Amino acid sequence: MDTAIQRHIEDHLPDYLEDLKRLCRQPSVAAQNLGVKECAQLVQQMLEEIGFSVRILPTRDPRFPVVYAQRAGRSSKQLLFYNHYDVQPAEPLELWESPPFEPTERDGRIYGRGVSDDKGHLVARFAALKAYQAVHGQLPAGVKFCIEGCEEIGSPGFAQFVEEHKDLLKADACIWEGGGVNWAGNPQITLGLKGILYVELQVRSAARDSHSSYATVVPNPAWRLAWALSTLKDRNENILIPGFYDHVRPSTPLELAAVAKMPDEDDQLKQELGIPGFLKGVHGESLRRRHLFEPTCTICGIESGYTGEGSKTVLPATAMVKLDFRLVPDMRPDDILAKLKAHLAAQGFSDVTVNFSDGEGPSRTAMDSPFVKLVSDTARDVYGKEPILVPTMAGSGPMHCVSEGLRVPIASSGIGFPDDKMHAPNENARIDYFLKGILHAAAILEAFGKG
Repeated sequence: MDTAIQRHIEDHLPDYLEDLKRLCRQPSVAAQNLGVKECAQLVQQMLEEIGFSVRILPTRDPRFPVVYAQRAGRSSKQLLFYNHYDVQPAEPLELWESPPFEPTERDGRIYGRGVSDDKGHLVARFAALKAYQAVHGQLPAGVKFCIEGCEEIGSPGFAQFVEEHKDLLKADACIWEGGGVNWAGNPQITLGLKGILYVELQVRSAARDSHSSYATVVPNPAWRLAWALSTLKDRNENILIPGFYDHVRPSTPLELAAVAKMPDEDDQLKQELGIPGFLKGVHGESLRRRHLFEPTCTICGIESGYTGEGSKTVLPATAMVKLDFRLVPDMRPDDILAKLKAHLAAQGFSDVTVNFSDGEGPSRTAMDSPFVKLVSDTARDVYGKEPILVPTMAGSGPMHCVSEGLRVPIASSGIGFPDDKMHAPNENARIDYFLKGILHAAAILEAFGKG
């Protein structure tokens, strides 16, 4: 990459860390509506400080606006950065070694809520733009930012926002919210996300809880729910909803080859998760194929009756379970929701109420896209290691809104490291990879303007 820009970025790293601390001091917890609008205003201010024209635009829910920014460059091409400024709740607070909204440096890392997900990625991009302008003046290509405020609660209304602002968001390519490296320090470039369907199943059998002696004659909703759940999946991890797998798109030869090339990180993952092994004994390439390419049905939480200290002989009146289904191309949340409802009714569980909570479609950029090559080549230059192309992440997000709505290729680049504890206490970002993320963002921008 441009050595003058690299030198400028390295010399000004302390300033960029202060920018990150500044943004992370401002809480922005969408789930609690804590500081969200104030954070949007701070993001606007930070973008205006580097010469962007910025607008705060409402979404379907006015509590969670989108920060939109743009600046012209020498080339007419437009590069879109998608990020989010909201963060996860900091609880449980007692497990933090330093206050979550007082970013703290120690042992080569910076700790605080949002330093990795997603404010560190956002500030790294700001830093790259600052550096390029300081060295060369005008940006090499047009740059746009779409920064939402409710990604951590499922991006409600974001698809509608993109649909209503297609002309404003129009671009030639998009860098997604975050990325990073694997355990060995190889840059990972991710090209997709799974979709998701999130539902609650509820059963009510009586107006109130009753004495457990009535279990002889009063239906137990917890048992009803357990029996209903047992029809969704067998012991071999096969999902039993009729038609569930009908629209699963087969992986391409390029995608399968990419997964075969990915390094085995089974031992690190087992250690990180604290598990002795993986479902069905999978490992290596079979584990990666299963993890990235297969849909899921997951019990996320169950609630019924008494779960406090000691015993209480009670027959509960209600039972509830939260489920998520991770979806792969070409599965759709609305289709799986309809099939779930039809399945439960056919199995005799019409008394089980299905409440929709959230849904996102899957997304995957073609591995032979020229933009993917650009991001990969610049990563190799910056990191000095061979990039790992990952066809999709196992998680979900609103990527499909952009890839389908704007018809653009999407790839990831960022500051992440596998043990950055996103969503958990002591979330952190390694300062050395924060620097690498800035350098890569600058290299992408430079190459994009030339291409």
